[in-house]
Amino acid sequence: MTSRAVKNLRCSLILWFAMLTGCSHRDAVHVPIEPNLAQQVADVLAGRSTKIHLEQTTVSDDDLAQLQDLHNLEELVIEQGQVTDSGIVHLASLESLEHLTIRGGDVGDKGLRQLAVLDKLKFVNLPQATFTDKGLAELKRLPQLTQLRFGSPNVTDAGMAHVKEIRGLRFLHLIDVPITDAGLAQLEGMTQLQSLYIDGAKVTDDGIERLLAALPDLHFHIDQRHHDRDPRKHE
Repeated sequence: MTSRAVKNLRCSLILWFAMLTGCSHRDAVHVPIEPNLAQQVADVLAGRSTKIHLEQTTVSDDDLAQLQDLHNLEELVIEQGQVTDSGIVHLASLESLEHLTIRGGDVGDKGLRQLAVLDKLKFVNLPQATFTDKGLAELKRLPQLTQLRFGSPNVTDAGMAHVKEIRGLRFLHLIDVPITDAGLAQLEGMTQLQSLYIDGAKVTDDGIERLLAALPDLHFHIDQRHHDRDPRKHE
């Protein structure tokens, strides 16, 4: 092979490599690595943050022990939880906590009883919980609770009577909670309620019509869709 041929081959290889790496660079999706729990705890302790967000990290009961006495923590979001009531116990000292989201795990009645001492809680999101009506009743003790989103197969129509007594509640989302029209009827007196989302319930069109007649300004979703009578369905 002549020196000219070698040079041309080298140039072709360089161009081919550049095209490959260039495409790879363009197509790659950059996923930022979140700070681990210990780092985020340190930031809260140092006053650099009031939030802990864990979206990529699986969090267990033992992990939550690191949060004890974070008195200035205001927001805790756990997207991959293996949290039970034993872990919720560690949150009882978070006196400034306003926003709590825990996806996954097994949060039951004992866990809600622990959360009910956090009187600054405004937003509670427990979409895969297992508590019963008895546990749900504990949330009536939260004076500032305005948004509640939860899923539990163990909550019944009777549990909606406890929800009705959460006087400051403005936004409610029920996920695979097996309530019927009788449960909807319990909510008819909640004139302060602005938004209601219900997914996977056992309600009928008649029950929904009665609720919306009682609360004509209610923003209402059923199974992830606007209801036809939702006054804000075009917003």
